[in-house]
Order: sequence, then C-alpha cells, then structure tokens
Amino acid sequence: MVSNILDYLYGTLTTTKTTVVLFGILMLFFLVGNVLPYGGSYEQIKVTGFVRTVIEGLDLLNVYSGPWFLTTTGLLFLNLLLCTYKRTKWMIRVRRPPELAATTLSAHRDAVDLELPYSPEETTAKVEGFFRNRLFLKKPSSMRGEGVYSGGVYEQGFVHYIWLSLTYHVCVLLTVIGATITFVSSFEGELTIFPDAPVEVATVSPDTNWNKWYGKGEDFIVSEDEKFSIGLEEFSVKYTQRPSITGFPRRGIIPRLKKTWGMDGLTIIAKADKYYPIEYASQLVIYENGEPVKKADIKVNTPLRYRGLTIYQSAYEYKFDLYADDERIDEEDGKYTIPGIVGEFEAGNVIAGRLYLKDGSICVIEPFVKLMYNLPEWEQEAAETEKKHGPEVFKLIQGRTEDIKGTRVRVENVRAATILSYRHDPGVALLWIAVPVLFFAMLFRAWGRWCRASYVVEKRPTGSRLLVHLQIFGVWGGEQNLIEKLKRSMVPDA
Repeated sequence: MVSNILDYLYGTLTTTKTTVVLFGILMLFFLVGNVLPYGGSYEQIKVTGFVRTVIEGLDLLNVYSGPWFLTTTGLLFLNLLLCTYKRTKWMIRVRRPPELAATTLSAHRDAVDLELPYSPEETTAKVEGFFRNRLFLKKPSSMRGEGVYSGGVYEQGFVHYIWLSLTYHVCVLLTVIGATITFVSSFEGELTIFPDAPVEVATVSPDTNWNKWYGKGEDFIVSEDEKFSIGLEEFSVKYTQRPSITGFPRRGIIPRLKKTWGMDGLTIIAKADKYYPIEYASQLVIYENGEPVKKADIKVNTPLRYRGLTIYQSAYEYKFDLYADDERIDEEDGKYTIPGIVGEFEAGNVIAGRLYLKDGSICVIEPFVKLMYNLPEWEQEAAETEKKHGPEVFKLIQGRTEDIKGTRVRVENVRAATILSYRHDPGVALLWIAVPVLFFAMLFRAWGRWCRASYVVEKRPTGSRLLVHLQIFGVWGGEQNLIEKLKRSMVPDA
C-alpha cells in the first residue's frame, strides 16, 4: 500500500505536466507581487469586500515570503530534482553503445530502405563516406542478426541534446537554490556620506530572514571584525545644458507632421541656466580599524564589491549654510524663515560641478542655490497669483550677497554628499552562472542541430540492402533534406 502511494507520488512529481502547473501557479504569484505593493501597508489598498478579504487572508502584500509561495517553490524544486534524477538515469541507459539490427531499424516508419546493386563492402564505404564528409563522427555500436554484414552509428552536432536537456534542468535547480539563498540571507541598506565624515558599514545584519527566524533579534551584536568604514574624498557631477526644441507643436500628430514636413530642421536651444546631470561619481576610501586600506571610484552602473557587499552609486544631496544680515538661518523641516520677511523659503536646485558644452569645452560651475519663496496661506490674492506664475525663485551664488526683499542674503559652504546603496546577496553568484547557461542551453536545444544516423548493411544475392534511420533534433534539423541527399548519393543514376 505504502509502496503504491510512493510510486504514485513519484510518477506525479516527475511529469512535465506537474512542472507546467507549478510554473503556472508561480506566475500567478509573480503577477500578484508586481500588481500589489509588495511589503507595503494595507492602507495603500483601496479595494474592499471579498477581494480585500482574500488579499489579507493570504497575506498577498508579502506574497514572496508567504507559505503558499514558499510551498509551491519547494514543490517545484522537488519536481525538478526528481526529473533530473530520472532523466540522468535514462541518459546513462541510452548512452550505452547501441545494438543494431535490421529488424529494429526497419520498424521505424521513416527509415530509409534501399536495395542496391553494390557489394556490401562498396555500400558500407559509400554510406560511411557520405556521413564523414558531413562531419559526422562515428560512435561505438554492435550488430546482431543473421545476414548483417556491417553497421554503425554516426553523430553530428555541437553537443548531444540529452546533455542540453540535463544542463537546463540543473540550471533551473541552481536558480531556485540561488533564489533561496538570497531569500534567507540577503540584506540591503543606504549610506549618506559627507567629506571627512566616514560612515560605518556592517557585513552582517539582523534584518535577514534567517536571523529574524533563528537569530538573536534585538540582541544581535556585530563584532568589530564584521565592520568597516567608507569615507568620501570627493564627489563630482558632470552637467550638460538641457536642450529644448522651439516652435514645435506640443500636441497632435497631424500638426507635428505638417510642421516637420515644412521645416528644414528642428531648432534646438540650450538655456544657460538649465543644467542636466549626465554623470556623477564618488571617490571613496575604505577604512579597516580606522586605517585606510583601499581607494575606489564608483559611478552609476559601476559598483564597488568589497567583503561580500555590492555598493552602488544611487544618488547625491547638497547642504549649505544660509545667512541673512550675517546671521545664520537654521533649517526646519526643509524650510528657512528669514526674520523680517513674511513667508518661508525652500531650497530648490543646488548646482555645483563641471559643465560640458557642445563645443567640447569644460567649465567649472560656481556653486549656486535656488531658493523658492512661498507666501503664507492667508494671503489669498497673492497665493492665487503664485498658483498661476509659480513661486518666486532667487538664485544665490556661493559667497555673493543678494538683496532679497530688503534683506542681505548669501549662501556659504555648499557641500555635496554621496548617497550609496549596498546589498549583500550571496545567491546572486549562482544566478549569474545558472541563468546565462540556462538561456543558451535552451536556445541550442530548440534551434541547434543534432543528428544521429544508424545504419545496417545486409548481404543480398544481387548486391546489398541498406537500412538507415535518422534522428534529428532542433529547428534547423532538415531531416527530409538529408534523407534525399543520402538517396541520391546511394542510388545509381538511371
């Protein structure tokens, strides 16, 4: 009874149908995870009734860490593992040297069966020459049956399709393993670093799922050996002038086509005060136990890898000191209140760095800050004017004093901070290996050409009999074309 149940479960778990069903369920989970705000709050969801009950009951805002997703992933892993085991056993069996017989080859519906006037020796030489000339390699085989003079197996192809099938089974397994390692042990964070103020980073974290489940929680202690610091030597931004097109309709396909048809070219302008960042980079120093050990430059899409962490250049921010009548004004929630001026000021763009012009020249931009003046809400008439024309903007160049509504205002000490994001993901190495190999294995399996030719030559009173069976896999197989070429090479001209 138990044996029958185990056989039934094994048979069910090793079928392609089970794989497709489990993949389909996972696709539904991935769809839910992309539609709903994963890891968010239920206050973000506006649906009500039965749909909300399902979302809350199945905890679909945390779908990737929920029991339904994890159970399905575990079943898929078991399915792939057993399928790989079953396929490997079959591969070992089928890769043994085949035993050829005339009765076996003639049983195939598409076998080539030719009665030839040649001697068995001539037929053997012609058929083997045909396959050798097409870069087929001879494989070990044996013959059985009366009247069989010769026989053999020839194969052609980059790699045997069975090995390709096994390869992508193993790669999917490695992908699931890598994703599981990522799920239980990855963590990430963000750093904001100003010059001369190194920030400490830990190579371990209590925030991994493994530490949440089996760790010490709030008692988690990071030792000194598991820490290092990152300092900022210099942060630089490269700008270009933001181009814009003049005289071109903002809407409508027909007006745009008419304008384009009647124009010699588009008129592009670049305003002097419209800067667009094209690159920002950080020159970092790595400290171990307070001593500098490494310097590194990182940019967007050029991360730094150090002690199991991948550190990315993600953003930047500026700070500055604001003075009014030589008195420093402190920031409160991003707002500045200047004595004697009704309303508040808010920092807009802060620009500092190098400007790359169209002619190839490079200019150093004098650091400047744009302050936006916001009127108080009770000034209704002025507020309506502000809505129409936008808030009043004042440009303050570092070190220069400007008169703003009767007050001498200036900015000093404009300084940049780099914002770095970091991630520890030990499973990503497996994914980098498995996913490309999986892609190319499936590509070669589907499109690559692999062919096996099995032949037997029998002795006849008037000559010989040739039996050939072709097994061709891949979209580029061309089985019928090869059969026609074989017949033309073997059958004498009439």
